[in-house]
Amino acid sequence: MRRLITEGWVSGKNFVQVGLRGYWPDRATFEWMRQQGMRWHPMTEIEERGAEAVVRDAISEALHGPDLVYLSVDIDVLDPSVAPGTGTPEPGGMHARELLRAVRQVVQRVELAGMDVVEVSPPYDQADITATVAHRCVLEAISSLAAKKSTQSSGTHE
Repeated sequence: MRRLITEGWVSGKNFVQVGLRGYWPDRATFEWMRQQGMRWHPMTEIEERGAEAVVRDAISEALHGPDLVYLSVDIDVLDPSVAPGTGTPEPGGMHARELLRAVRQVVQRVELAGMDVVEVSPPYDQADITATVAHRCVLEAISSLAAKKSTQSSGTHE
């Protein structure tokens, strides 16, 4: 995050995080994030407003300027009961259905430059459930891209 912004690859105002909770980032990091104009939506906001509304706002924020969006799914956004196979499990995260819907929302609404899924740690994964959710995130993105292309080529728009 810091390197992307300090090296000028991404403007801080276009770096949007969803699902922050716990004791990180620390105060100094939050202050740096504020100085860069970064935006974030904590889990408490998702609890209050719902994941779909928060993701819709995050998409609008990310699109304030650039034509393309890079989607990085940090698997620890999920509750560890859904994705224990990460190095930084933090209780109180999103449910898998919320994350999968969020991936579809993003892909349907933006021009996607690329995507990754990070923080999957197989040594900590139990019965491959984290890897399964990560895999499904990628499949949701690919199928949403295909559906979007099909809709665009047929001349109909949502």
